[in-house]
Amino acid sequence: MRKKSVSTLLSLTIAIGVIAAGCSKAENKAEPSASGQPQTTAKSQEADKKYKLSFYNTIGYRLTTPLPAKEQDPIRQMIEKDNNIDLEMTMGGENWKDKLNLLISSNQIPDIVSFPDRASAVKYYDQGLLADLDELLKQFPEIPKAFDASRLEPMKYKGHTIGIPASEGVGGVNGWWVNNTWLQKLNLSVPTNPQELMTVMKAFTFNDPDGNGKNDTYGFVAMLPKEGTLGYSSSGAKGFQQIFWMFGVQPNFVDVKDGKVVVYNTDPKTKEALQFIKDMIDAKVVDPDWVTIDDGLKVDNKMYQGKVGIMIADWRRLEPADTKKMQDTGGSVPDWKQIAPPKGPYGDQILETKPFQQSMVGLSKEALKDAGKAKRAMEFIQYLYTSKEAYPYLAYGIKDKTFTVANGQPKLIDKSTYNEKEVEWRYNYAFVRKANDSVYFDFKNTAVTNANQKINTSYLKDNNINPRIVDNDPMAQDRLKYANEMMLKFVTGKEPLTNWDTYVKTMQDKFKLNDAIAMYTKQLQDDGVLK
Repeated sequence: MRKKSVSTLLSLTIAIGVIAAGCSKAENKAEPSASGQPQTTAKSQEADKKYKLSFYNTIGYRLTTPLPAKEQDPIRQMIEKDNNIDLEMTMGGENWKDKLNLLISSNQIPDIVSFPDRASAVKYYDQGLLADLDELLKQFPEIPKAFDASRLEPMKYKGHTIGIPASEGVGGVNGWWVNNTWLQKLNLSVPTNPQELMTVMKAFTFNDPDGNGKNDTYGFVAMLPKEGTLGYSSSGAKGFQQIFWMFGVQPNFVDVKDGKVVVYNTDPKTKEALQFIKDMIDAKVVDPDWVTIDDGLKVDNKMYQGKVGIMIADWRRLEPADTKKMQDTGGSVPDWKQIAPPKGPYGDQILETKPFQQSMVGLSKEALKDAGKAKRAMEFIQYLYTSKEAYPYLAYGIKDKTFTVANGQPKLIDKSTYNEKEVEWRYNYAFVRKANDSVYFDFKNTAVTNANQKINTSYLKDNNINPRIVDNDPMAQDRLKYANEMMLKFVTGKEPLTNWDTYVKTMQDKFKLNDAIAMYTKQLQDDGVLK
């Protein structure tokens, strides 16, 4: 990587060495300094050449927030000077595929392309957009060193490295919460199995746990994502998804058992889980709003209102900002307690799956046509993920505006002291932040929050299979729609569970489930994870 000189004005940032491994040097202020050191070698002409790099960003954290002009963007100024590039960063969003396809069709293929999920990256690789990175990575060994091996493995496809990890997902975010104030008032114990769970939910619903003399509480709250699934969802469903895991299964989830591909949509244990959920709904212990709760914010609001006793929620919900919302919305801050998942009838105690490295960033084949540009693009990627000095500015924002440094350690500045909306765009650079970066997450109630995450990460299931599946056969969408619709009908009583065998036969005969399983098996064999 080309060396950079670093202004003495940023001497504080040089001491930051515990956040990410790297070799670049960078700084960030109104006019960051990144002048190149004098070059006398034959390589100096190439190093001094400025390249224009286009970066299609689908992994920023505020993709709908426009970037400011370069004059008002010190982070971009830093990046460009430190890498001797003109950076053209285009934001994706919900319609990122349409935007990318338009760029491709108009012959404006980005040099660097990121993808929010592996399946999309694989699709565009197969279509010829993405380049193999194996040879290039031999010149940049610091890049793979920056990531855990478990995150690097999914970057392989058909024996080739098609990208590097983009944004690190955090495992064990959502966990089981119980209102301990209600438990104590009703002289109940923490539920440890399905039977105890049902008992507590009924008491929370019908025994006036908040003592207001009204029948206005519920034992459990769930959500129904926009795609209409009760189980595994890209939206991160909270509620019924964890009930299914209690039985060791998950709708729309593909797994491997005893060396064979299984689809939980037709697993007999899924029928048992559906029966338990139907029993919950029939017993009226589930907040009836679940059919209209389609995102996590609406679930959180139920916690703030204080009318639900058991729920699946974010491990950070006892941070001051959330307890204040509880006080302001519900009038009190209950003694919420995070607990281990109840153990199911087959001994399963699963919260959710371990994070699978979905997002990735790669180079387009178009960029490889210019060897110098390809090398500079890789230098830029290495800079993003390994530079110790640049990391605080990429992850935390603007020095002395959104974060400060004291004794060599960065710390976020209280957001109430500035207008965050004015600098919200900075999060589109923060995708480099590490999953265990406590500065970025800015915990206040650290003892409780860290303890909650420790509980959650103890009950995560390995997940090296399902995210690899690309369900692109002609029946895929119809099969998924049918399964989602039938499971909703089963739990709401619109379809009796006595018709389960008919449902399974329809999945196999009409919607060609066995053909899909054969396709999944071939994909996993091609990926080298199944023999």
